[in-house]
Amino acid sequence: GWTQAELAEKICVTDKAVSRWERGLGFPDINTLKPLADALGISVLEIMQSEREAKEEVATSKIANAMDNVISLVTYQRQIEKRNMIIGVLSVMAIVLSVFMIDTMTWMGFLFVCLPILSLGVGIILVIQSIRRRKMGLSYHISLILGISALLLPVLKVGLLVLGFILGFGPVPN
Repeated sequence: GWTQAELAEKICVTDKAVSRWERGLGFPDINTLKPLADALGISVLEIMQSEREAKEEVATSKIANAMDNVISLVTYQRQIEKRNMIIGVLSVMAIVLSVFMIDTMTWMGFLFVCLPILSLGVGIILVIQSIRRRKMGLSYHISLILGISALLLPVLKVGLLVLGFILGFGPVPN
């Protein structure tokens, strides 16, 4: 009967974290499991199994199974943190590289040479990511649409250049 904010306050987390747990978009941190169980008046094992236990003794196999779940959860959280770190570093590197390229080239040079190459790379990465997400049964439509859009940008630029050459007003006259 508590709100997400009330539960979050009792276990010293944000209400957004509780919302993510309820929607299945994340899991409580391993250090949060005990305070969460205490606040809800249930055992850590019940949280790990997502079901209520009878008030009888807990079997050793259930405890081992719960511990395996905890280890899997921690491993999964570390993989997500590592992936997010890599994405952050690559994003910063791409921004710094873009700034240096804009500085060494004119804006037109950057727009017609570097931007299509960056767009092609981003498009390929997004399409591959959407294929992976589809295989895992996750939502993939937005990344697929963005990936295809990013792949179409260089094609559109090449098409405009070809049209300009044909009509005689491209960068190089007939």
